[in-house]
Amino acid sequence: MRPGAQYCRPEPGALLVSVLARDQAVALSTGPALEAEFGPIDFCSFWLPFAHSRYYRAEMGDALGRFIFFFVRPLARDKLVEAKLFCDRLEAELAEPGGRRVNLDPGYLALEHLVLASTKAVPHRPYLGSGIYADLTLVFECGDYIPLRWSYPDYASDYVRSLCVTVRNKILRLRKEKKWR
Repeated sequence: MRPGAQYCRPEPGALLVSVLARDQAVALSTGPALEAEFGPIDFCSFWLPFAHSRYYRAEMGDALGRFIFFFVRPLARDKLVEAKLFCDRLEAELAEPGGRRVNLDPGYLALEHLVLASTKAVPHRPYLGSGIYADLTLVFECGDYIPLRWSYPDYASDYVRSLCVTVRNKILRLRKEKKWR
C-alpha cells in the first residue's frame, strides 16, 4: 500500500438477474433457486420480448423473452463474478439435452452505472477473473441512465432505463435511512 493512501470499497449495488427463456413460466420457475442464493426478489420487470438478436435461437428456440429480477439484498460489487458463476451452474442444472432452457445474466445497478456480467470477451469488457467480464451497459448522466453504443437494445429501452431510475431512487432513500450497506 502506498504510504498515506486510503483505499475504500465502493458501496454495494442493487443485484439484478436477467432471465431469458422461451416462455414466462420457465423464466419464473428460476425464482426460487435465485432467491435461495441471493435473497428475496424485490420486484420483477414486465415480460420483455427478445427480438434484438438471433444469438440464442438455435439453442433456445424462437419467441424468447426476459424478465429482469431486482433483489432486496445489496450486492458487494466484487461478488459479481461469484453471482455469474452461480447463474451459470443454475443454467446447466436446468438445461435439457438440446441446450439451455434459460440464460441467466446477473449484474448490479449502482448510482453511477449498470454493469452486467458476461462470459464473452470483447474490447469494451474488462476481465474480472474466473472467465467473467464486466459489461458496462448504462451510465448515469443528467438524471437518467444513458446507453452506450454497445448497450443491448433491450437494456437501452426507455422501460428498462426507467426501472433503473426507480431502483436508483430506492437506493438513495435507503442511503438516507442508513440502510444501504
